[in-house]
Amino acid sequence: MHAFRLTVLAGAIAAGAGMAAQAQPATPAQLAPIVVRDAPHPLDASRGDAYVATRASAALKSQADLLETAQTVNVVTRAEMERQGSTSVAQALRYTPGVIAQYGDTDVRHDWLTIRGFTPARYLDGLVLPFGARGYAQPRIETYGLERIDVLKGPASGLYGQSAPGGLIDMTSKRANGERVREIELQLGSHARRQLGFDLGGQANEAGTVSYRVTGVGRRSDTPYDHVDDDKAFLQAALAFQLSPRTRLEGTAQYQRIVSDGGGGAPALPVLGTLQPTSAGTIARSRYVGDPDYDRFTNTQTFVGYTLEHRFSEHTGFRQTARISDVDTDSRRVQIGLMASPTQAVRYAWAFPESARAFQIDNQFHTALTTGPLRHRVLAGVDYLRETAHFTESQLNILTNASGGYALFDPYAPQYGDFDIATPPDGLNIDQRRSQLGAYVQDQIEWDRLHVVLSARHDRVRLDTHSRQAAGTTTDANGDINRTTFRTGASYVFDSGVAPYVNYATSFQPVPGSTRTGAALRPTTGKQVEAGIKVQPEGSRALLTLAAFQITQDNVSAPDPQNTRFSVQTGQVRARGLELEGKASVNDSLDVSFSYALTDSEITRTNAADTVGQVGNRMAFVPRHQASVWADYTVRSGPLAGLGLGAGVRYRGSFFGDLNNTHALRPVTLVDAGIRYDLGQASARLRGMQLALNVSNLFDKTYVANCLGATGCYWGTERTAVASLRYRW
Repeated sequence: MHAFRLTVLAGAIAAGAGMAAQAQPATPAQLAPIVVRDAPHPLDASRGDAYVATRASAALKSQADLLETAQTVNVVTRAEMERQGSTSVAQALRYTPGVIAQYGDTDVRHDWLTIRGFTPARYLDGLVLPFGARGYAQPRIETYGLERIDVLKGPASGLYGQSAPGGLIDMTSKRANGERVREIELQLGSHARRQLGFDLGGQANEAGTVSYRVTGVGRRSDTPYDHVDDDKAFLQAALAFQLSPRTRLEGTAQYQRIVSDGGGGAPALPVLGTLQPTSAGTIARSRYVGDPDYDRFTNTQTFVGYTLEHRFSEHTGFRQTARISDVDTDSRRVQIGLMASPTQAVRYAWAFPESARAFQIDNQFHTALTTGPLRHRVLAGVDYLRETAHFTESQLNILTNASGGYALFDPYAPQYGDFDIATPPDGLNIDQRRSQLGAYVQDQIEWDRLHVVLSARHDRVRLDTHSRQAAGTTTDANGDINRTTFRTGASYVFDSGVAPYVNYATSFQPVPGSTRTGAALRPTTGKQVEAGIKVQPEGSRALLTLAAFQITQDNVSAPDPQNTRFSVQTGQVRARGLELEGKASVNDSLDVSFSYALTDSEITRTNAADTVGQVGNRMAFVPRHQASVWADYTVRSGPLAGLGLGAGVRYRGSFFGDLNNTHALRPVTLVDAGIRYDLGQASARLRGMQLALNVSNLFDKTYVANCLGATGCYWGTERTAVASLRYRW
């Protein structure tokens, strides 16, 4: 194992929370009875301490009641992540309907996710994260530094700009709100996992005008796969100043470095030996098929930003958020290229480093006003994004023996020879620049119990892609894109806490690359119709959402049959389905959640020369059925006071890993469990200490998480246990 030091520096830097929702003053007297709904849970508005969220900012770029929001928004709070022992974003979303981790939770490099069948844009604190030219320069977000995760379903271009029609993920960092935070957590677990984390925050001066928060993680760990490590150093910090009663400024910074000998990802294995046993049986789940001396993955990411907020009056204000992002990844791997026989593989070495730099700024003006019987909350803004990316893909170096023939590799009885592999020469270089300037306006209209949202946005996008082949061939694809997108929705909140709603929204997303003639590819466009009902019984801490939707995406690209290095765009895909999610804090002891998703996806049109016959096939990574349930119980009194128990069951139906629908992934049911104990209940001297154990895949179910092709199958993660000792004071 490659060794490196994880040095975590503590400093008095902190972040401020977003603007708190403003409560309207009560009217002293009314001519007719009114129904006053419960105020949001005091731990909910912008933090994740409550198990059930009732407010979110992702859908409307401002704190809004989820019951009144005419769109599906799934929220995973900090409390839920801790109860379930989530160690990655993919794990945190495993109980969220319609969200699929494409490789399960097997990749320490990235969180590859789809929402309703589409790859979502990922946001951190309201600003989009870099993606790169090929997606390898995506940052990996550390869950210990998060307060909550919001999953916004459906097109969001009417407010956010370019994005896929399935939705987006907005993650909220732990922020400073002036409250004292003191936490240290030690983790030990399967695969020699050793992790130390800390979370410190509070007021930095007596007047309370300066607040801070600093969060850090140091980790050394192996993985379920031989020769693959998962080592990390993470530091997140911010400092907030209350410059005046109406003005607040916060600066934020984050640094993370991941080093993984072994390449960082789960080994890609052949169909024979995973989905289909051979005469030798199945390949061991821990089997490594790379080269220990060559394979390596590193990721260094840095974010620096600020948020400035100013209130001109009680109902009018301005908010500006900006961030500079830098992500640099380097990947080298030896992989199986083909199977010469059921037990003999031909391998190749390759490298694919990518870097991305981004600057973005979002300026928002908001006000509240009344026109006759209508109450308006108006949001208007202008944002700008500029991202540059550089991607290099090496040529494929087939491993040979001393006589020049293939160096055959047996995945059932591996022998790792010393090939002294050098990084192969470059095969492809891509330099890509994209910029986006968008202006948007949104009006939230209230009339009695009717809530209507209207939003529109116009974007001007410039995408320049310069590609260089090893043979010296260069291709330039440049294009300007002007698009107007919108969203409209309405919900009606009855006194009983039942709120039916409907919405319609559109999206667009630029597509890198060019046609065979050199023309830039057109952006894909999407539209969704959604109708549903939300239920939040008065006086409860519960929220139930039932939604039916249909999404259509046009201008989907496919390989050009005359030259597969280029693309043609005549495709269309459709996803429609039904989603159900319920979360409830039944009482102070019992928290429950359940979900179900039925998704019918189909390729409805492709290019005229499609010889494979994809029309009618299902989209990749979209199971028809998906379901889960989780229950958590805490003993509050008696001799077992302080004991907490949690357990969950999740089901993922069959799906395909490619558009040709070549290999069907079998359905799988997995069980997770957790137990914790408040040591302060046993002794006053141990007050603030909690011991916990979380186990994923409790019964060690063997299953294939995905299969992209004949040599692209991935085992799902085996049973994994993590024990933690946390001290808060």
